[in-house]
Amino acid sequence: MEENVAKKTKPIKVELFALCEGAFNHAGNLTIVNTIDDFIVKNLPDRISFGLAFKFFVQPHVQGEKELSVSIKDSAGNDIIAPIIKARMCIADSEKESHIALAINMQNVLFFNAGKHYVHLGIDGERFDDFSFEVIKHGE
Repeated sequence: MEENVAKKTKPIKVELFALCEGAFNHAGNLTIVNTIDDFIVKNLPDRISFGLAFKFFVQPHVQGEKELSVSIKDSAGNDIIAPIIKARMCIADSEKESHIALAINMQNVLFFNAGKHYVHLGIDGERFDDFSFEVIKHGE
């Protein structure tokens, strides 16, 4: 029975995601400043600064170098940020599960449209997860 459970569990999964005013990673400990569900703006286009925080859960014996990519897309699938943020995660073999913390602070990202947007996460070129938020024009 334990074998079937292990096969269904992703080797790496997102344990925590936060859209926030700012995020900081110190020795694997995340500090998240004011989580946000959406952005309310007076006019569009508008430039917004914000943080992204991730904590990844890694199963035992997952190892190797993984390429992580983060992009922000609008509801039509158009990239809001270009180029895509890319990072390498080097995962050492371990007998027990582990965690990887990642904090990204974005400055003056230009949003043209109101509506749903997505933080798109990829690992090794494959779609891994999406997290949604909204940009709302004040008064609408």
